[in-house]
Amino acid sequence: MTAPATRLMLLDSASLYFRAFFGVPDSLRSPDGQPVNAVRGLLEFITRLVQDHSPTHLVACWDADWRPQWRVELIPSYKTHRLAADARTEGEEEIPDQLSPQVPVIEAVLDAIGIARIGVPDYEADDIIGTLTARATGPVDVVTGDRDLFQLVDDARGVRVLYPIKGVARCNSPTRHCCWRSTGSPAPSTSTSPSCAATPATASPASPASARRPPPS
Repeated sequence: MTAPATRLMLLDSASLYFRAFFGVPDSLRSPDGQPVNAVRGLLEFITRLVQDHSPTHLVACWDADWRPQWRVELIPSYKTHRLAADARTEGEEEIPDQLSPQVPVIEAVLDAIGIARIGVPDYEADDIIGTLTARATGPVDVVTGDRDLFQLVDDARGVRVLYPIKGVARCNSPTRHCCWRSTGSPAPSTSTSPSCAATPATASPASPASARRPPPS
């Protein structure tokens, strides 16, 4: 089979750097003693993903606003479980003390090494991922630990979700049939997948569905 001319990889950046933070010992520090475990872990994740899946294009999708006000107005309880206990009136996300100072470093490092980083005011990384997936003309790999993004899986278009199991060395890539079954909904009649077992990330790609509310053009 001829490899596709392009393969887009979209990173759910916050999902991955949180995973890196908790997966890499905080004993890993910069020369001035600052923790850099999330920085180092995320870069190792990206290196492994590029080596294993060979994308031609790579985008780090960013939460410009992790809890947009327009979503809170629609659903007041939206993400309240992730608000810091002392910041419920300020809308601040609860982030581990040693992770917060690493986020600007991650931004700077990604910019320095030339990885595209896209965030849009008033939108989440999920919105960026959904929009870019819907607009893509070739296969797409969405790397995330967020099951909400399983809605993008569409076997016919060649877009799949790579769901990390341990680091990123092993990722599950569920079929569209599996994603529908996991929600308790009947699978679409167009699905040809015979089972709900997640397939290894090296299996045939799956593909995207629709974005929730796309960022402005």
